[in-house]
Amino acid sequence: MIRVAILGATGSIGRSTLEVIRRHPDRFAVVALAAHGSAEQLVQQVREFRPRVAVLAAPPGGFAPPGDSDAVWAFGAEALAELVERDDIDVVVNAIVGAVGLSATIRTLETGKRLALANKESLVAGGALVRAAAERGG
Repeated sequence: MIRVAILGATGSIGRSTLEVIRRHPDRFAVVALAAHGSAEQLVQQVREFRPRVAVLAAPPGGFAPPGDSDAVWAFGAEALAELVERDDIDVVVNAIVGAVGLSATIRTLETGKRLALANKESLVAGGALVRAAAERGG
């Protein structure tokens, strides 16, 4: 079983990734889902895939995690970056839009985890940093 974290879960690449996982429940388990601010959509995904962790980087005002979820909810950009360091994650899908994804890319690679990168800005803005992180993480 491959344990997956999806950063940018509510975007088109994140939704496509979840569709693949939906078709192969015997091969993949969703451990963590993260989104920027699409709270309603993330809540629906959490209800379906039942991850251990859900992160909203920029939660809308007044957002409260649903009471019917067993997921631990975290908020903010730092929570997003810390998510990738969890020991119960094998693969991180980084589908975050923009340079915001660079920190998660670097931290994922430094842990030695497999990175499925759908964030070109990480390479454009920090190609040398990304290569160095990959070397450090093996």
